[in-house]
Amino acid sequence: MKPTYFNLGFAWVVLLFACCQKTESNSATNNFFDIDGKKHSIEKAAFVKLEDNSTLNNMKALLFSSKGLSFDTDSNRELKIKGRGTLMGFIIYSQKNEDLVNGDHFINLRPPYKEGDVALGFYNLDWDEKNGLIHYEEDDGPLLLAGKVTVLQKQDLADLKFNFTTEDGKILKGHYLGTLQKNLIYKTDQIEFDD
Repeated sequence: MKPTYFNLGFAWVVLLFACCQKTESNSATNNFFDIDGKKHSIEKAAFVKLEDNSTLNNMKALLFSSKGLSFDTDSNRELKIKGRGTLMGFIIYSQKNEDLVNGDHFINLRPPYKEGDVALGFYNLDWDEKNGLIHYEEDDGPLLLAGKVTVLQKQDLADLKFNFTTEDGKILKGHYLGTLQKNLIYKTDQIEFDD
């Protein structure tokens, strides 16, 4: 009888171990964005204060990166994006320093903005640090015309779900559950806006 109990116990431990590994890998793959039916994983996210541009006063960037990209900083906390991969983000109006406001936040293409409004969205499926610029700095990029991001933030954990329509009629949707890298700044004095 003892070998049977031992074998059953061993099988139970192996089964629990396999289930735990499966659960961990599923949560990592649930961080994604999908554009035009193609899914891209999100490995990291950051909430970045935009500085040195009056047009972007009280604006923050919510950035998402794939494997191959990292968010680094210099001694002044200035954001440096390193590597090559997929980059996506939203420019959000926020007078708060470090937190997003919980709730639904919709696209608002024209000021005045209220807390949490998404003023601009962008993505680049092949961002490379050699270019050195975030996509929207070079050109208009793919514009988001309608949609929303739902924010639920508890302490250090952010749960973000988003669903947008681009000017080309493509659907951009996704989900991120994890921590946001914070206390970063990005200098935007080189960006010029048309009136």
